[in-house]
Order: sequence, then C-alpha cells, then structure tokens
Amino acid sequence: MTPQVSRRALVAGGLLSAGSLAAGASALATPAQPDEPASYPPEAAPGPIGPLDPPPGVSVRLRSSGQGLVATLEPTAEALGPLPLVVYHHGMGRDTQAILRRPSTAPIRAHLLATALSGYRVVVSDFGGFLWGNPRNHRAIDAVIATHRRTGGAPGRVALIGSSMGGAAVLSYAGTHRREVACVAALQPATDLVALQRQGVPVDAAFPGGFSNARHGDRANPTAIARDPRSLYRGIPIHVWTGTLDHIATPERVRRFAALVRRGPNPRIATTMLRGLPHGDLLVGAVPTEDLQGFLRRHLPPAHLLPGPDVDEPAGGIDLGPEPQRTLVTARPQP
Repeated sequence: MTPQVSRRALVAGGLLSAGSLAAGASALATPAQPDEPASYPPEAAPGPIGPLDPPPGVSVRLRSSGQGLVATLEPTAEALGPLPLVVYHHGMGRDTQAILRRPSTAPIRAHLLATALSGYRVVVSDFGGFLWGNPRNHRAIDAVIATHRRTGGAPGRVALIGSSMGGAAVLSYAGTHRREVACVAALQPATDLVALQRQGVPVDAAFPGGFSNARHGDRANPTAIARDPRSLYRGIPIHVWTGTLDHIATPERVRRFAALVRRGPNPRIATTMLRGLPHGDLLVGAVPTEDLQGFLRRHLPPAHLLPGPDVDEPAGGIDLGPEPQRTLVTARPQP
C-alpha cells in the first residue's frame, strides 16, 4: 500500500526542523523575511546552505550533468513495480542545492520528500539555469525523462511540478509535449511572459535577441500556447495555486490563462487562490501537502510500497473525490 506522509513525519525524520514547520504554520501572521522578498526577483535572495540530511525512508542521489546538478529522490522501501516520475522545476534564483539545503526552501522540500515517500521517483535539476521555458530548457526536461526511462523508471507519462519561473517552464513544456505529461501542478506560475517582460522581469536573457511573443510565444509562453486554436492543453490535468497578493502569478493573469484553457475541448484545469499571500516560499508552504499529493495520485498513481522499518502501512485509504473542474478560492485568515 502507498503510505500517506505528513509534515510531522518529515520533522520526526530529520528533514524539516520543528522550527521551520512552526514558521510555515504561522506564515500568514509573520512579515516577509529576507528569503521571501516582496519585490522581483522573488526567489533570488541568497541564504545559507545547510547540510543534506535526508530522513529515513528517502534516498538522495546527486550527479553532475550538462544541465547542472541533478538530484534523484526515491523511497527506500521496496516497490511493487517501477516508480513513476515527478519532475520539479525551480524558480528564478534557485537551483538544486538551494532546493535541497536552504532553510527558506523547507516548504517545497517537504512537498518533494512527501512525494518520494509516497512511491514516486522525484527529480530536481538545475535545468541549465534561468531559461524560462526556452528550447534548451525543454531539452533538459526531455533528458530527465529519457534518463528516468533508461534507468528502470516507470514508462508512460510523467507529472510536472514547477514554481514561479519553473511554473512557466513546465506549463510551456506540457503544452508542447502533451503525450509526455500526465498532469501539471503549477505553484505561483509565471503564466504570461509578455506581462513579466513589461514588468521588468529578466525574461529577455533566456532568448536570443530578447523574448518576442511573435517568435517565441507559441513554444514558451503559457498564455500564448493556451490561445492556440488547436487547444494544446486539452485533456491535461492542471492545478494552479497562487496568492491574492502575488505580483508575478497575479490572480488576473492566472484567471486569464485558465479561461483560455477552458475555451478548448476537454479542459481539465482548476485554480486555488490563497488569500492574503504574496509570491514566495510562504505561499508554497500554505499549499496543503495532502492537496498536492491527492492531485498527483489522481493522475499518476504511485508505485505500491511494501511496509518496512522506514514506512508505516496506513490504517485506511483516503477518498480523494472527483477532479475539481471549477475555480476554487481557499480562504485564509488575515494577519
């Protein structure tokens, strides 16, 4: 059976400190810290890099590649079959080392380790830098998927998770590689590169001669891809989480993207607006782990794991319910 993993278990396992969990729980009552800057780049603030000490039940393998450092997270429990792949793409100013070790990235680390413990292979990569879904960025995702299949991973489609700039990368990849993608979990994603370019976000550096929606939009800009009359997102389950105070994944931009996706046949997109939250790590921490895990399990079932010393067999299943097809608004208490 597949274990259900809580953040409390991750604290007990040593991956998250009790202090970082408490910080996440009180995020809405805590002013932004230096690692959660209010202005762009939202995820570029430097921070200390701590030791890599995975909890019991998870193995972490690191390797260097042409796209930088690649980390593979897997459950140590024996799986009754090959592990499906979940790919995580970082935001601007982050890389693999930061995702695995920086205190401020504890929220996304908790999500990714819970995912691995549930019966998935999770890959975190530098993806060549800050590439905003350009062709090199998509080739790097291709390479991760190819390596997964070549090394005994489950065949078939993969799940994508991306935050901020990484949200733009995984959404644009899904729209141009539909046959590879089981679902997309987009955390505060950059859905409109044109709007960000006008805002002064450094999108241009990733494209020769600067970003042009006419030249690059149909492959890199999620909003432009969603406008395609061929409905390139048709049938792909997508869930977008953002905050009502987000200045990158603004509610208006997210609603516009979702409306464009819904114009086509077989739209499968849901959005969650988290009240009172800006762009950054606090928003990622406010996404319930069980919601993200439920979304993944619905569309890419994990491998079944044999109970062992590091994995407890759950007492009972969880009814995940049907896939939501409407816009969801999650109310959060104001500070």
